[in-house]
Amino acid sequence: MEYEILVAEALLDSLLRGLAVDFVAVALRSQAQDGSIELLQCSPDLNASEIEAGLKQATLGNSRYAEKLDIGDLRLPLFITPLDHDGVSGELVIGACRNGFPTEIERRIISHAVLQARAGFKKRPGTLLGDSRRTAAREVILTEVIASIPGLAWSAGPDGSAQYFNDHYLRYVGHDAASLRGTGWTATVHPDDLNGLVAAWIEMLSSGQGGEAEARLRRFDGEYRWFLFRTNPLVDSSGAVVRWYGLNVDIEERKRAAVALQSSEIHLRQLTETIPQALWSATPDGAIRYLNKKGLDFMGVEASDLTDGFWWAEGLHPDQVAGIIRTWQHSVATGEPYNVEVLYRRRVDEDYRWVDVRALPMFDDDGNILMWYGSLIDIHDRKVAQEEMASSERRLQLIIDTIPGMVWSALPNGGGNFANRNFRTYLGLSMDEAREWGWASAVHPEDLPELTATWQEMAETKEPGECEARLRRFDGEYRWFICRGNPLVDASGGVEWFGINVDIHDWKIAQDDLREAQVKLAHMTRVMGMAQLTAAIAHELSQPLSGILVNASAGLHMLSSEPPQLESARETVRRTIRDANRASEVTERIRALYSKSDPVVETVDLNAIAQEVIGFAHSDLRKNGVRLTTRFAADLPLVRGDRVQLQQVIFNFIKNGVEAMNGTVGRSKDMEIATVREDADRVRLSVKDAGPVFDSAMSEKLFSPFFTTKSNGMGVGLSVSRAIVESHDGHLWAEANDPHGATFAFSIPVREGGDPRMEPHASK
Repeated sequence: MEYEILVAEALLDSLLRGLAVDFVAVALRSQAQDGSIELLQCSPDLNASEIEAGLKQATLGNSRYAEKLDIGDLRLPLFITPLDHDGVSGELVIGACRNGFPTEIERRIISHAVLQARAGFKKRPGTLLGDSRRTAAREVILTEVIASIPGLAWSAGPDGSAQYFNDHYLRYVGHDAASLRGTGWTATVHPDDLNGLVAAWIEMLSSGQGGEAEARLRRFDGEYRWFLFRTNPLVDSSGAVVRWYGLNVDIEERKRAAVALQSSEIHLRQLTETIPQALWSATPDGAIRYLNKKGLDFMGVEASDLTDGFWWAEGLHPDQVAGIIRTWQHSVATGEPYNVEVLYRRRVDEDYRWVDVRALPMFDDDGNILMWYGSLIDIHDRKVAQEEMASSERRLQLIIDTIPGMVWSALPNGGGNFANRNFRTYLGLSMDEAREWGWASAVHPEDLPELTATWQEMAETKEPGECEARLRRFDGEYRWFICRGNPLVDASGGVEWFGINVDIHDWKIAQDDLREAQVKLAHMTRVMGMAQLTAAIAHELSQPLSGILVNASAGLHMLSSEPPQLESARETVRRTIRDANRASEVTERIRALYSKSDPVVETVDLNAIAQEVIGFAHSDLRKNGVRLTTRFAADLPLVRGDRVQLQQVIFNFIKNGVEAMNGTVGRSKDMEIATVREDADRVRLSVKDAGPVFDSAMSEKLFSPFFTTKSNGMGVGLSVSRAIVESHDGHLWAEANDPHGATFAFSIPVREGGDPRMEPHASK
């Protein structure tokens, strides 16, 4: 049975090195050779002789074992499995001084190791020569066993340089063996754990003794999990280390459980010592034997009243008595934690209040319940508040889902976090699809770049933003939305985005209709002003036409004299041509003013435009007794704009001023037209009148369509004027003078080059 011994020793080595156990033993019996083998390996902390004696008392070798083995003061749970093969019967016995042994993963490791050992028994070589051959064979068997273990197994040379990793190890870390050999495996260890692990490994190498250490190992998907690194050396007959074998066991759940247990113990200790709540304890059969003062006061009993039975059930709500007693009896019988929320009558006022009652059992080493420890916490106010909060949350959810808009929230990286029902219904997406950027596919391709750029700017600046874009409805139709988002920034600088997408499709269409109406309104305003301009036009044309007639008559007279006065006639003809050109210009300006032609954007002098309008309005000013003064800036820069439109604005200002002063009595009707350079980039023109006291509260309403203070006005002139000024990127306003009268003014930017951005309605 020499080869069986090698296989058994390799099996013991692999399991003692790979599992956190205290000893491993094998008993083999050969029917053919009428012999038996008993092998034992144990941790350095235990005495092998005591274990052997204990195993004999447990009738090792007769297939009859106790469930636990007593070694001194220790009680070790045992795990036994058969190790039979052709002609040989046997058992494998493993002991570990810890609760929960063996775990599911340990059962799998043991099962695979036993299967590999049985396979090893069948590979019996013809002859085994010498210790070196024996050691080599044992190493081969041990390597085969380790390779089959469903854990992270590895081996290293005497100097600690990694040489071999089983398939489980390679699959877990997602690397090939070549990249892990030597010290390459350290790249998969958590940086915070690497120094401690390397130090422990160096200490093992220096001492030649196996050991263990804990560290986090990175899985192929990037997640780190806690592992127990266990190592043991394989030595030759001289005691020199031939190879190191190791097994990394996943202890992530154990670590978490340890942390949870520690937290629970701390919490229970703090609860017992400081919490102002009812605390109690009960015997293993469920009889309450202790209540702290808070509990006694709440239940209205004395310590002497704590007897056997269910006396405490008298305070329960009648509808809950049977169910609560049944639940408590179940916990007492099974040892399961007890936790119920019940309505209990408070003795001081006889009111039923919601209380949270919970208890945990304390076990001895054999798993028997020693005592129950529990608490009784008044949660009535919290319960009521939770019900109100749940109702409020349901109402809030209903409000969010019924808001006539697409409400959403997003994470800092833009990933979706929430989308209300309207959002999901419109796009035809589920909540998961909305969270996974599914909404981006619904954005019109022409609008996606601007929407993406706006979002990136918002994410970088953590400032609110908005953008208009077309979103595809579930039926394929695109509609215009305005998408707005606001950040909610916490104290640490973290941000969550909340926003709403509002359907503005119909509004966009209405805006187009409005622009068309404004075009017609602007033209109508010019036509309506024809009566006021008629006199000014007649006066403006009468002078050049009269000059033409006089000069023509004088020219005929000069040509008919003897001799003809040719030089004087030539001068007369020149004056005639001059007056004709002047009349032509006036006619052209009038035609442009009343036509619907597109705006002519050019570089113009605002002072010159104002002078031309004064010429138009001269007769009207004189007829109404208005004394006009001008104050034009000499350094006024040129602007880019439509001459006719700017003339219309100035004419409206003058006309309003004249009409405002019609009822002025006892003071002169003064009007001043002024230009000034506001700053390097803007110029301003103002018309100041001496009319009645101006109400500043009406300044904004004056420029609204169809608002008027005149009995015969329609309220369109100033609204059109504002549209014209705004189309020139300008601003228009009115303000009160001291002590009376008003000033109407506008400012527009200086244009060094390029056309102003003018909306179609502003040019009509």
